[in-house]
Amino acid sequence: VGMARRDGLRLLYPGKEHAIFGEMECGKTWVMLGCVVAELDAGHSVLYVHFEESDPASTVERLVAMGAHERDILERLRFVGPEQRVHSGALAPLAEPLPSLVLLDGVNEAMALHGQAINDPDGAAAFRRLLVKPWTRHGVAVLAADHVVKDPEKRGRSQFGSAHKGNAVDGATILLENVEPFGRGQRGASQVFVTKDRPGHLRRHGTPVVKVPGKTLIGTLILDDTRTWVPWTDLAFLPPPTQADAEPDPIDNKVMAAVAGLISDGLGTSVRKVRAKAGGKAKAVDDALDRLVVRQLLIEKREGQSRIFIPAITEESP
Repeated sequence: VGMARRDGLRLLYPGKEHAIFGEMECGKTWVMLGCVVAELDAGHSVLYVHFEESDPASTVERLVAMGAHERDILERLRFVGPEQRVHSGALAPLAEPLPSLVLLDGVNEAMALHGQAINDPDGAAAFRRLLVKPWTRHGVAVLAADHVVKDPEKRGRSQFGSAHKGNAVDGATILLENVEPFGRGQRGASQVFVTKDRPGHLRRHGTPVVKVPGKTLIGTLILDDTRTWVPWTDLAFLPPPTQADAEPDPIDNKVMAAVAGLISDGLGTSVRKVRAKAGGKAKAVDDALDRLVVRQLLIEKREGQSRIFIPAITEESP
């Protein structure tokens, strides 16, 4: 269910609970909206429950910017911004027709609204009984957005609050770590990790993080709002270039060599010069640059609106 990686792998299991978490502006909402677009394009209904925004304007604006059809949004997307506690009877009208995906944006706000303690296992269990189980028992995939602990040294593989939040998830937990900031008119990127995969079908399509047991790099999320290649905001989900069951993309090596050659020639490392030296399609070169930055093989610097690239000296560097 939901958005697919460029090779066709989807992140969400039907009838299972999932959590996506990370720091602010790491792309959590964009992943959720990517899942909305995918399900609408497939002809399915979607329910989006936003506990932090009662006005659907921002959500609809982003969906339209991503190329979603307005008729699909009107006919098959239901947006709810709760301002009072939800009771079981309030869910029944939202189940006709039954959605393929339910999105719960703002877990901590939802728990606070219902008087559920964020750090209490009973609070997490009550949230799950009220807002998750009524959907999963009917085969609906649920994806809830949450936050990480503010102190980086105290972060684990799960979201902020009670460990029960992550322990009881029977689908997958997804962690986003921003590499390049997102913004209007910009091109940003985040790493996508799976930190829990109860059914076990996702991890084998990723690259384990050696120093963090249970953390698997599943790909790179690229949000391109430059409107350079297409007239809409382009959301791409790329597989890890080092994944064991696939050959690394040859363009990565060409781009790396191009950057190194430009530096040795003293010609600089702007995107335009890298494209010219590497050859091939310009968008493929840009995607390769993002992957190499994520893998910490290149360092990206900003000079005004220009992106400047410098090779990084790491153990992975050729």
